[in-house]
Amino acid sequence: MARSVFYYHRKRLNDDKYKHEKGEIASIYHLHKGRYGYRRVTAEMKNRGYSINHKTVQELMGTLGLKMQYQESKLSLIQR
Repeated sequence: MARSVFYYHRKRLNDDKYKHEKGEIASIYHLHKGRYGYRRVTAEMKNRGYSINHKTVQELMGTLGLKMQYQESKLSLIQR
């Protein structure tokens, strides 16, 4: 068996690398009712003891379909 084929199949069989992190990100997001973006989620993950890059958190939030919900500013409400 060729080396490349071996490592290809080995990579395909492995479990999700960020399985636990995805669960934590989703719980943080839902705990704060969708008001946390990737920066605040990253800070909370670091507070909980995870060592994870903000770019990874941003990518995982994208794959999970978690997007920060913006509030309408008071200024835009007044101008209407």
